[in-house]
Amino acid sequence: MHTAPKYKITKEQIDKLIKNAITVQKNAYVPVTEYGVGACVLTEDDKFFKGCNVQSVISGLGTCAERNAIDNAITNKQYKFKAIAIASKDGVAPCGMCLQYLNEFSEVSKKDIIIICTTLDKKIVKKTTLLKTVQDLYGPEEGKKDLTKYKK
Repeated sequence: MHTAPKYKITKEQIDKLIKNAITVQKNAYVPVTEYGVGACVLTEDDKFFKGCNVQSVISGLGTCAERNAIDNAITNKQYKFKAIAIASKDGVAPCGMCLQYLNEFSEVSKKDIIIICTTLDKKIVKKTTLLKTVQDLYGPEEGKKDLTKYKK
């Protein structure tokens, strides 16, 4: 885990993150819990990428909205994230697996990632950063992995 400055984002970017997360939440495939979650990441290049949770009737075989949004960005060669908004009916926070995933990309940019948790009616339940949320995640440094090819 590293210490890093966080990105600065505008109110307009926060509003767009939240709007996109709420919009994509409606696409969630959730036959098991019927609890849809949407997420939107903002890249260092000021691009927005969305994702929603996808469940399977087979236990554990699904993907969280946050990781789907990040994976969507990665398919577009985006590896550095300023912020993520997560939208659900209760404004849930990212799970441990998603925090671990975010940490990996925080290591790529060497900057903290802003996390915004919101309800579907745009009420911000929590606004924090990755590094304030977690302290000791396993990362590339602990695994002696070189991420320089992603630091373009």
